[in-house]
This record gives sequence, C-alpha cells and structure tokens, in this order.
Amino acid sequence: MSKVWSWIEKNRWTVIMPLVAIILWVAVAVTCTPTTPSPIRPDVLVTAEQLALDYETWLNDCNSVAKRFEFARSDIDKQLQQWNKLQETFMTLASGSVTTWPGLLQLLISGGAIGLFADNIRKNGVIGGLKRNR
Repeated sequence: MSKVWSWIEKNRWTVIMPLVAIILWVAVAVTCTPTTPSPIRPDVLVTAEQLALDYETWLNDCNSVAKRFEFARSDIDKQLQQWNKLQETFMTLASGSVTTWPGLLQLLISGGAIGLFADNIRKNGVIGGLKRNR
C-alpha cells in the first residue's frame, strides 16, 4: 500500500483531476435534469416526462368538459323538441280542430289527468294545513 500511496503523491494531479471529473459528472447527471414550471400546476417544476403526463391530464380534462357541453346541448335540444310538441298540441286544441272521436277522447283523458294532478296537490295542501293546526 505504501507503493501505491507514493505513486499517488508523485502524480497527485493525475489522480485528483479524474476523481473531480467523476464527481462533477455524477453531480451534473443527477441534479441537472431540465425542468420547467408545469402549465397546469405553476408552483411545480416538471421534467419532460412529467410535462407529457400533465399534457395528457389537461387533454382529458378538456375532453371531459367538451362532453359536458355536448350533453348540455343535447338536453336543451330535447327540451326544445318537447316544448314544440306541447305547443303544437295546445295550438291544435285551441284551433278547435278536435273533430275526430279519438281526438275528443284524448282531450278528455288529458284534461282528466291534469285535473287529477291538480286535485292531489290541493288535497295535500289541505291535509298539511290540518296537521299544522293540531
């Protein structure tokens, strides 16, 4: 071991410089990965792989929001179609064109159903009022 130590003392810069280079290479390779602030999490620094993952997350979120807009649009369209059918039915009834027996039967049944619904609401109110007065 003394021969090795003697050789190191005589050639110290030959030994020190490669060791310093190895230490610097390890330090740079481990600690100096390129990072940037995340577009969706500005307080976090991300690498290229994490940036790609953030992009996929953002893209999925955007697609999810787009699907909600599509659903809302189809819901509004469905409600408009139902409203148009209801208006058409009211216009048919208001114009007095219920001249067929099935039309008259439909008018009587729908009027009775609306009356039954309104009567149940009234009865529930009366019963609720009686319960409150006890």
